Amino acid sequence: MIRRFTTAISLTLILTLGCGEKMTEEQLRAQARDYEEKEQWEEAVKTYEQLAKQHPESEKADEDLYNLGVIHANNLKNFYRAVEAYKELTAKYPKSSHVIKANFMIGYLYANDIKDLDRAREVYEKFLQDYPDHELAVSVRWELDHLGQDISDIELQLDNSAESN
Repeated sequence: MIRRFTTAISLTLILTLGCGEKMTEEQLRAQARDYEEKEQWEEAVKTYEQLAKQHPESEKADEDLYNLGVIHANNLKNFYRAVEAYKELTAKYPKSSHVIKANFMIGYLYANDIKDLDRAREVYEKFLQDYPDHELAVSVRWELDHLGQDISDIELQLDNSAESN
């Protein structure tokens, strides 16, 4: 109840201040989060894109691009646009804490959704060169070992090997 009330107040404030005036970075980010909560993905994307364009120097610009990639991949199933957002993040903000996850997601999307196995292999191999000891390296190695395989085939192989033991 309190959260809805707070969201309603923040949305009213955003709309009031946003009409005729350029919204601040904080107002845009609040609007993007509000759109996410309401599962209005297209509007959230537009708002994150606006943030990235208008505030590239922001301390949260990397997070905005990461969120943009997540929404494109998970909610809109626009995998190419997700890769673009993640690549922009890694190019513009190489020291960001989101870079490692973004690099993993680029490889994952190429392998599992876009089905460009050559690019996936390239991205994954570079990941292992750059972050050999990162916790995601285990997942990257698994992805490389099973590149191009259907998940049901892998599950069948696992079931068969369990039965053999």
